[in-house]
Amino acid sequence: MLLPRYFCWNLQRCTMAFYAVASGRKSGVYGSWAECEEQVKGFKNAKYKKFKTRQEADQFVNGCKSYVPQDVAVPLGKGKAPLASWKNSIKVNESPKYTEEWPEEDHDLAEDDLNAAMNEVEGDPKPSSSSNLADILNRKRKVAASSHMRNKIPRHASQVSEATGLKQVGAFQFEIDAEGYVIVYTDGSCIGNGQAGACAGYGVYFGKNHQLNAAKPVEGRVTNNVGEIQAAIYAIKTALDLGIQKLCINTDSQFLINSITLWVAGWKKRDWKLKNNQPVKNVVDFKELDKLLQDNNITVKWNYVEAHKGIEGNEMADKLARQGSALYKEKHG
Repeated sequence: MLLPRYFCWNLQRCTMAFYAVASGRKSGVYGSWAECEEQVKGFKNAKYKKFKTRQEADQFVNGCKSYVPQDVAVPLGKGKAPLASWKNSIKVNESPKYTEEWPEEDHDLAEDDLNAAMNEVEGDPKPSSSSNLADILNRKRKVAASSHMRNKIPRHASQVSEATGLKQVGAFQFEIDAEGYVIVYTDGSCIGNGQAGACAGYGVYFGKNHQLNAAKPVEGRVTNNVGEIQAAIYAIKTALDLGIQKLCINTDSQFLINSITLWVAGWKKRDWKLKNNQPVKNVVDFKELDKLLQDNNITVKWNYVEAHKGIEGNEMADKLARQGSALYKEKHG
């Protein structure tokens, strides 16, 4: 029996559902539970809900965001002039808080939370009334002032590295920016963050179908941050092996950039300790990355790109990183 067209349309409208993920591996609105489940299953403190209309779902996602980016990714020279240096893109805290320890479960924290916690440790030697990181983070989530606090965290403006030419290095061809830096995108991934059997990997992306694109499992601690650091290490080692002298690393990790450009010098002076004398986590990886950055044969420029905004290089690095996580599961499963 054929149903009238208007009846079928109304039936479809009534059964259609929208799954909103405000906090998960990737926030957004999904058309099926399977897609939604992939983003929230095993993700600590995930926030998600089913809605009948797209408008309600969008409102749920946007209403739960504690930080709204002030800058969108734009091609260099198109929306705004490129920054002279990363120092110009860092907002210094006027009255930063202070906590007594590195986050114990850094693989469970969102990028902003981890960046905030470390900035509180390294930003000001004067302790605040609270020294408990859990209390600080809980207070951030419960009070309306949380978004204001996060906006004080040093944040780099998102920029897309615009390729202005090609560079031939041996058998390989690379895209370069206006300053002659070879462009590469790096990313880390951890499936099942904080859970038993978590799998982490990293991705390095030089360009479409490039022979040197890499998807690798992490070595050592199984966290997303380890993947971010090891991806940068891999990219720099690749460049050094080929004799590339200028490399622009595009990453969506504010924490990685701040660690290298703001905090690592102090860690080294204190024998890889924080200001509160606590040990730096992932110290083996940070030491290796720092050693590579001291090599006079290469200059590395750090560029922040916002994740999941349709930036091809970042999306492809993310895809490779997820492949790396899958390889980790195969290797250690």
